[in-house]
Amino acid sequence: MKLPLYKNLTSVTLKAIYDLGGRASVKDVERVVADMLNLTEDERNKIHKGTQTKLSDRVSWARFYLKKKGYLESSEKGICVLSAKGEELI
Repeated sequence: MKLPLYKNLTSVTLKAIYDLGGRASVKDVERVVADMLNLTEDERNKIHKGTQTKLSDRVSWARFYLKKKGYLESSEKGICVLSAKGEELI
């Protein structure tokens, strides 16, 4: 499967965080998103820039827009937390 654009990853990212208990590390979210999309190891590890993978870049942008819309809260660095609005949406 080809890795979707970030705007098509927002619902999958939100679901992944929910499945991880509503609070999860960025790496765990990326792993669950990749599992949900049945990505191959090559697709998971394809480099975007420098050492950042395309998966990491796109999930990062999806998280950014979910935060901007109020579905995620900023917690500590590297942690994703569902907001009340995000839990309600799920």
